[in-house]
Amino acid sequence: MKLMVMGDFHYSCMAEGTEEMRAARDYAYSRMLAGFFQHEADYYISLGDFTNEGVPEEFEDLYARIGNHGGRFVHVLGNHDTYSIPKADILAITGQKRYHAINTPDAMLIFLDTTKEMNKEDWGGEIDGVQLEWLREMLRQSGEKPAFVFAHHPVYDTTARSTIDKLSVHPSIDLKSVLNTKQGEGFYFCGHNHTHSIVRQDRWHYVQTAACLDIPAFRTVEMQDGQVRIGLLPIEEDLLTDHISRFHKKMRGFQPFPEALGTETDWSLTVDLLKPAQ
Repeated sequence: MKLMVMGDFHYSCMAEGTEEMRAARDYAYSRMLAGFFQHEADYYISLGDFTNEGVPEEFEDLYARIGNHGGRFVHVLGNHDTYSIPKADILAITGQKRYHAINTPDAMLIFLDTTKEMNKEDWGGEIDGVQLEWLREMLRQSGEKPAFVFAHHPVYDTTARSTIDKLSVHPSIDLKSVLNTKQGEGFYFCGHNHTHSIVRQDRWHYVQTAACLDIPAFRTVEMQDGQVRIGLLPIEEDLLTDHISRFHKKMRGFQPFPEALGTETDWSLTVDLLKPAQ
């Protein structure tokens, strides 16, 4: 099994941008999408903030660009995605689900919604009791197969910056205790904090991915020969970073993060899977 995982994309309609900014945006986002989908994978996953302002134009433009890849593309909601219109309207445009699971022969893939609805004042994460109990059940059903959980917000006190206000699922929500009911290995993928970070706690590996405008790169996740291998696949193109620099500091609601790269230990991970008990 192979997955391609995208951090915060922040595609902007740039209603207030200049013609030059919009031209640079079109080049940059087209190149990044092409780089994302050119690699064969079973699923292509966005960790949220796929859009910058969450307006219909941004969703419609992006999903038109995705085209034939849409059947294997999964987009978990990010706070920027939910700023402008109700979640029901977003799901109607995108054809996505708010939260769901895919039980593959190799692993259980679990996609969460950790966002508030139309709340630009609070970009922190939350998850209601119904979804928490559903998550607990999905983890139970996964048995000793690895579980891959995909959400926009980090779990509190795991990856880099996740103890800062509004930069995690709210600490009053004990998401970690639900995750720790999992038998076998667990992998929690998130974005939101705009910096690469990999942390292990108990039997969970927390993998945070930087925003694409800061680091034009994607995560690769492969399961093969009893291992999970997580890598970082950069787009090596000087023109791309040049075009991004023409607009990303002028986008409403987006600030480049200077420490987005993290350290070398935040770029890749190899985990030997335990054999199921006989």
